[in-house]
Amino acid sequence: MDPISLSIIVLAHWLLNQPVAPGEDSYLVFTVFNPTQAYLFNMTIAINSSLITPIYYVNSSSNYCQIPVVPPEGNSSCIVYVQVNPDTPMGIYEVPITVNYTEVNITTTVKPLITYQTISIPVTTLVTTMLYDNTPIITGGVKTVPVTIQIPTVMGSIPSISTSQSSESVSTNVSVPILGYIGFEATAMIGTPPDNVVQALPNSYVPPLTIYLTNYGNTPVYNVTVTLLSAPSQLRLVNMTQHLPALPPGQPVPLTFYAYVPDYLLQGNYTLELWVDYFTGDDDVINATLIVPQEPIVYIQSVATNPPEVFQSYPMAQLMLSIVNIGSGIAYDAMLYINSTGVSPPLISMPLILGAIPPGQPIQLTIPPISLPSDPGNYTVNVTVAYDGGSTTRYYQLNVRPRANLAVVSVSYPQPPNPSLSNLNALLSTISSSTLSPGASKVPITITIMNEGSVEAKNVMVTISTGQVIQPHVSSSNPLSALTASQAFIGDLKPGQEINVTFLVDVDSNARPGNYPVVLTFVWNQTGSLYPLAESVTTYVTVRSAPNVLLWIVFILIVVVLVIGVIAAIRRRRMGGNNNGSRVSPPTNSGGAGGQTNYQGRFVNYEVMCGGDDRCIEVELV
Repeated sequence: MDPISLSIIVLAHWLLNQPVAPGEDSYLVFTVFNPTQAYLFNMTIAINSSLITPIYYVNSSSNYCQIPVVPPEGNSSCIVYVQVNPDTPMGIYEVPITVNYTEVNITTTVKPLITYQTISIPVTTLVTTMLYDNTPIITGGVKTVPVTIQIPTVMGSIPSISTSQSSESVSTNVSVPILGYIGFEATAMIGTPPDNVVQALPNSYVPPLTIYLTNYGNTPVYNVTVTLLSAPSQLRLVNMTQHLPALPPGQPVPLTFYAYVPDYLLQGNYTLELWVDYFTGDDDVINATLIVPQEPIVYIQSVATNPPEVFQSYPMAQLMLSIVNIGSGIAYDAMLYINSTGVSPPLISMPLILGAIPPGQPIQLTIPPISLPSDPGNYTVNVTVAYDGGSTTRYYQLNVRPRANLAVVSVSYPQPPNPSLSNLNALLSTISSSTLSPGASKVPITITIMNEGSVEAKNVMVTISTGQVIQPHVSSSNPLSALTASQAFIGDLKPGQEINVTFLVDVDSNARPGNYPVVLTFVWNQTGSLYPLAESVTTYVTVRSAPNVLLWIVFILIVVVLVIGVIAAIRRRRMGGNNNGSRVSPPTNSGGAGGQTNYQGRFVNYEVMCGGDDRCIEVELV
């Protein structure tokens, strides 16, 4: 149509500045230009094409687009919400319309008052964010924004003074661009790609099945519903439908489904059939490729011990492993098993959980201290990594070397003697020497150490550890001796050799009699060992209460005196009843004949004392 030949010009455009695709619903704006000096009242526009189907008219309750008035040399618009025929190819179409209006030419100076009413139309659009260069990017989701438009309104009635008034009906065409296009493609992964891709394991629920749906068209797609029509027989779908409010062009959008896996889903590509419904009734059926990661291949690169040379019963040895997944899939639920032939106790008592082993990333493992055999020799160790879908085993030859075995042969220390007359000498000796009793000081504890192993122990250091009751003796004149009071260097010990080491200890005065532990720690060097070897032995010593020696000496002296007195009394009693055993000696003349005689009188008492051999002697008692 030639717009110059008409008294009006009608143009059409889409309300939003984006392409409209076949099957899409959108707002179509008709703008009428009046190049004349007449007023155009009560204008209606009707669409006469199956290409575009009106759904409803904005600001009009009739089945046509309505404009109250178009002023002279002005323009007015109306809006209609339409649906584009989904079978329409992409292009620019001439859509026939019919325009009816009343043309009024006014000759009076009084002109009708025309005002413009602003109306707001809610329009659904995508959520975007502006970059630093004012470039919009789609951030996902939809939003409803108001779009305002001005509609002319006549205030009052049409003036009665006019030169002419006529009803016009014009049939013309408007150019409507339908340049939008849409298309769908989809891929599927098990898990949540790209960071958490998992494998479908037998008898488990897949967490989750993610389908990435992409609109490779040039316009957004609204009101999208995706339904899973078919899936591999190894998957039993739990949910089959997902809804998207909008699908922007060129941006993959994830859809989450869940499925149960009754059987093992082998690696490879599988086909999922999807039904995509969009806009208001348009649909499409597409195929999505389900990519199952390739089978993981786990390889044990190396096995070694730390230190490189290990010895029997060494408690600090470690097993160092290097494991790598050389496949293209993740090895899930990996477990490490270490078994050995003839080793008791086992190197590790329980399997170790490794979890997931990603491909291409070597894993360095250090197994905590393992239990080495108590006997030297060569042992075969089986190192196995089991995971979902496979396992691998590596055999390692473990050489356990012999080591020195330092043992405590005996422990000797002075103890308080039992209080008795037979231990009189021992009781007297405690006055000058200390015994292991409460409050004692500088008590010597002598320990006999023997190398019961088959190799020599070099540079042996012995450390004694005691509790609060028994402590190493520290001289008050040399407090620094506390640093070495509990240690003794005894040099080298050959196999079968014994040596004595003595520690001076103090016993707490509040100690109770009983047995107390003493821990001896041996540290030595050995040929072939990078680190010193160590061993701890626990022995016990007995603390006894010491008797009061001075009190016992006084008691013994009293007993001896009492025994002597009793013996003497018994003997007197035996001799007291024997009278003929006593006599009085008469006075004798000590002078010569005829001389003066002096007499000295005395009483003499005789007592007979008899021994145990029945022999008796006579004793003169004056």
